[in-house]
Amino acid sequence: MPMGGHVVARRAAMAPAHPETCQRPRLSLPAVAVITRTKDRAVLLHRAMESVLSQTEADWIHVVVNDGGEAAPVDRLAAAFADRYAGRLHVIHNPRSLGMEAASNVGLRASDSRYVVIHDDDDSWTPEFLATTTAFLDGAADGSVAGVITHSVRVDERIVGDRVEIDRRQPYNDWVRSITLFRMAGGNMFPPISFLFRRSMLEEVGYYREDLPVLGDWEFNLRFLARRDIGVLALPLALYHHRPGNTNPAYANSIFGAQDKHALYDALIRNELMRRDLDSGRLGLGTLVNLGQHLSLLELKLNALFDAARFSFRVLETVLAPLRWLSRTWRRLRGR
Repeated sequence: MPMGGHVVARRAAMAPAHPETCQRPRLSLPAVAVITRTKDRAVLLHRAMESVLSQTEADWIHVVVNDGGEAAPVDRLAAAFADRYAGRLHVIHNPRSLGMEAASNVGLRASDSRYVVIHDDDDSWTPEFLATTTAFLDGAADGSVAGVITHSVRVDERIVGDRVEIDRRQPYNDWVRSITLFRMAGGNMFPPISFLFRRSMLEEVGYYREDLPVLGDWEFNLRFLARRDIGVLALPLALYHHRPGNTNPAYANSIFGAQDKHALYDALIRNELMRRDLDSGRLGLGTLVNLGQHLSLLELKLNALFDAARFSFRVLETVLAPLRWLSRTWRRLRGR
């Protein structure tokens, strides 16, 4: 399938591109393939397209996988942005929804590039994201470093009609200074929007697991770190958007709209890996992810205890302050 132009593909029959939407082909391999999976969220997809088009690094191709959603809104956006994309957009319409990870794999297999990144339709970047992350990997002297993340900013928002209203922004994972397999075993440390990696890793560790409706990114990250390393850029260049009060299922975040499913598949992944360890008779990733989970829960409890202790200390200071003042005043009066 050609990589040039604004190409609209119907995956069911792998139909050729509609001739009226084809533009000039690319003559060289792009640095980055940006993969966006979407379904009936035109308001958010519009922002995602703006996010990609606003990058200071222009050597990319954007693959939008419409995973079983209505085709017309996606095609309208593609047409509206056609001049700015200048041949760097590739749209694929899945006739039925295949799921998040399968949609990612469709986009990955339909593209070619040195690097890849998953840009969900509801997330966004600052303009410097691609330039900064590609420069890091281009200059990575250690061959073991095959990916890089930036820090993320959590953005709480609401959908009001055809508008997105921002409620607040706050650091999401600014505590991360390095990515270790041991820490990742406890739970995912970064969202996909912040992670650029070498395409060659797909051959080394495999694609995203299509049998996982949630947590596919975490499972992929575990396989990735079992073979290679991930660098960290302590810059807040990725915007991780949340809609905690959302009531429309189409605009839900899976972390809020599918919490029970997250808990179930978290256990399934950990148990699956642990059984592999038991079958092999060796300590391995299964032991690590279960030990990591236990330590992460212990850390949360300790942090809660420290927070409670700090609060109690502040309350005690508030109570003691006037007593100290009275004591000093009494001593001065007695000394007269």
